[in-house]
Amino acid sequence: MSPRFSATGVLFLALSLAGVALAQAAKPAREARSEGTTAPASNEIVLSVGETRTIPARDVKNYSEGVSGIIDVRLTTDASQFVLVGKKPGSTTLLLIKTDGSQTAITVNVFVRSPAIVEKELADLLVGLNVKSRRVGAQIVLDGLVADQDELKRVQKIASLYSDQVTSLVQIAPNILPSAPGGVENFLIRIDFYFVQYDKASSYGVGVAWPASIAAGATAGLNYDFLLGSVRNATATVTAQPLPRLDIATSRGWAKVLKQSTVITNNGTEAMFQNGGEQNFPVNTGLTVGLERIAFGTILTVQPLYNPASHELNVKLSADVSDLTAAVSGTDLPGRSTSKLETNVTLKLGQSLVLSGIRTRSLTHAVTGLPGLSEIPVLGILFGTHSNTDLQTEGAIFVVPSVVQTVPTASAELVDVALKKFKTYDGNIETIHAYDKAPAGGVGVPR
Repeated sequence: MSPRFSATGVLFLALSLAGVALAQAAKPAREARSEGTTAPASNEIVLSVGETRTIPARDVKNYSEGVSGIIDVRLTTDASQFVLVGKKPGSTTLLLIKTDGSQTAITVNVFVRSPAIVEKELADLLVGLNVKSRRVGAQIVLDGLVADQDELKRVQKIASLYSDQVTSLVQIAPNILPSAPGGVENFLIRIDFYFVQYDKASSYGVGVAWPASIAAGATAGLNYDFLLGSVRNATATVTAQPLPRLDIATSRGWAKVLKQSTVITNNGTEAMFQNGGEQNFPVNTGLTVGLERIAFGTILTVQPLYNPASHELNVKLSADVSDLTAAVSGTDLPGRSTSKLETNVTLKLGQSLVLSGIRTRSLTHAVTGLPGLSEIPVLGILFGTHSNTDLQTEGAIFVVPSVVQTVPTASAELVDVALKKFKTYDGNIETIHAYDKAPAGGVGVPR
C-alpha cells in the first residue's frame, strides 16, 4: 500500500469514528427530550373521566393493571408510550415491569370532574363555614364542625351537588349542645366591645355680614297716665335697618369618646347588643295626628363557637349601625344613614378583632354676602363672610372574645394600650393610632 492511500484511509477512518461518536452522543439527548415531555412527575396520576395522559413505555417488558375498568391502557404504534384514558371514577395501580427486572408502581385516581375545579367551587360555596376539603384517593372529603343544624344541612346540600365525587364528614360541634351525650361541659364565652373615638374640630368666620333683606320700618310705643296728666314712658324702635355687622370668630377643640360593653353567653348561643334610641316626630295625616318613631343606634349580633381541642374561637358577627340625617326639603322628618356588616372569623384564644376602623376628615368652606361683590379676591371680605370648618375623627371598635375559664393576656394588653392612648389624648390627633392599619401580608397603609 502506498503512503498516499495510507493517509487517505487514516483520514476516512477518523471521520467515521467521529460520526459514530456524535451519533451516540446525540441519541441519549433525543431520547431524554422525547421522554421528558411525557414522563410523570411522581408515582401518582390524577385523571377525570375521558381525560388522557401519556407515560414512557421504553424498556418496559410487561405491565399489569390493579383494578380493571378504571382506566384504559393503550400502547402507541411505535411502542414508545402508554396512553392512559380515564373510564370511570375510582382508584387503581399500574405496575410496570422493565427489561432489567425492576418494577415501578403508579397510582391512578380517576374523578368525575377535574378535582382542581371542584375544590375551587367548594371553596366558594363553603365561605363562612368552619369546613375544609381534602383529597382521599378518588374522593374529595369535607371535614369540620359547624354550629347548628342549618349549617349542617347546607354542607350536606353542597356535597349532594357532587354526589359521585364529594363525601361529607361534617358534624355539629358536640360541646355546644346542652343535651349532648356524655355530659360534655358547656363553656361560657365573654365578648367585650370597646368603642374608642377621638375628634378634633376647628373653624373660623371673618368678614362683613350683610342682611338678607333690606326694608325700612319703625315702631313706637307710648304710656300715658290720665290721672296725673303726664307721659310715663315712650319708646321708638327702627326695624329692618340696612346696617351690616362685623363678623370675626374662631373656635377649636377636641373630644374623646369611650364606650364599653360586655356580653356573656353560652358557647354556640347567639347574643345581641343594642345601643341607641328613638326620635319621636308628630305626623299629620288628614284629620288625625300621629307619632312617627325613627330609631337609630347600633345593633350587634354575635354567635361564638369555641373548639377546646384546637383552642380556636369562631365568631359570627352581624352589625347594623344607623344615624339620623338632616330632613330633606318638603318634610320635617329626618332620614337615616345606615351601615351593615356581616362577617365570620376564626381566632386563636386571646386574639382580638377590629370590627371596623373609622378615620374621616371633612373640610367645609362657605361664603355668604352680597352677590358678586363677596366673591372678589381679598376685597370680597368687605362684602361677605368667609367661614371654614375642619373636622377630623379617628376611632375603632375592638371585639375581644374570650372563654371565662381563661385569661387572654394578649387581648388585655391590646385594650390596655388603647385605653392609655385615650387617657393621654391632648388634642393632637396625628399621634393617635387606635389600631394597626397595616393588614396582614405586609401591605402598608398610609397613615
